[in-house]
Amino acid sequence: MFVTRKYKLKNVSYYSIIGTVVGAGIGLALQYIDRIEIYLPTIRGMIIGLLVGTIVGICEEFLFLEKFRKKSYLFLLLFRTVVYSAVFAFFELSINSISKFFISDLSLSESIYFAFYKENYLRDLGIITFISVLAISLIQIKRLHRPGDLLKYITGKYHRPEEIDKIFLFIDLNSSTAIAEKIGNIKYSSFLIDYYHDMTGAILMSKAEIYQYIGDEIVLTWSLTDGIKHSRCINCFFDIKNNIELNKESYLNKYGVYPQFKAALHAGKVSVTWIGSIKKEIVYHGDVLNTTSRIQDECNKHNQCFLISNYILENIKVPEYLKSEFVGELQLKGKQKKVKIYGLKGITED
Repeated sequence: MFVTRKYKLKNVSYYSIIGTVVGAGIGLALQYIDRIEIYLPTIRGMIIGLLVGTIVGICEEFLFLEKFRKKSYLFLLLFRTVVYSAVFAFFELSINSISKFFISDLSLSESIYFAFYKENYLRDLGIITFISVLAISLIQIKRLHRPGDLLKYITGKYHRPEEIDKIFLFIDLNSSTAIAEKIGNIKYSSFLIDYYHDMTGAILMSKAEIYQYIGDEIVLTWSLTDGIKHSRCINCFFDIKNNIELNKESYLNKYGVYPQFKAALHAGKVSVTWIGSIKKEIVYHGDVLNTTSRIQDECNKHNQCFLISNYILENIKVPEYLKSEFVGELQLKGKQKKVKIYGLKGITED
């Protein structure tokens, strides 16, 4: 939980920086439109942008992504617009009134009146509300796609197949059919929603890309460089495991069961490209994905919850809190060459 909170606070700082830059830009534009020679509007814009950006960041990271994650697109669009417009309205009126109070002989109440009626307050509020609706709409549409996909499509990246090095982590829910039969389809869907949601912090921290949801299985991927850095691809699995364990009681109270899962980690060269005419999607092709899936199939046979290939083990530093054990040199189905597979578990586990 501490790691997730640290990540969210880091994101809040990004909102603050972006808000400051955007505020300065809007202030400079209004200064030009109103033909004001001094840079007071730009300075005020920076301060307002910093404050608004910080509040928006806190709301996005700690409110909307958590408390309102099951609300509709329209509700979130309207609610965000109202909240952020109100935040901007408050800070603009406050900052403009305070600056007017200090640079003039007006009283505080006169400064507030002047800022509201004499300095195009309603015009500025209308501009910001319009920008807010546009920005919020784009943010929510962007979340329908994997991070970066929209930019890749616009720039034409991967419109022709390319070969790259990728790491894949397959995580599959144990006893999914039995759980679905026990709690029913509707409740099972809710169970999966909570299950995938509780993975979010670990996925974000590890900088993984969610490649696919396949029923009760999730496929995560990294570039080889990003995945092995700080052992992210390995830590991701154990962070997910810890998060689920922290919420175990909640699952048991709500569903009578809690998620247990197995996983496999492998890497190598794959081709990547866009496919589809009606529905566009980036896909990966190659033996690496088949091998990862086959390795995952071996988990139950060898009583392991996390198996990795020898290729991963040779290219990464295993975290100190873990130990690896050789499982075997397995002849995987559909493979001519044998693949060495290792199990990873905590150093205190038997």
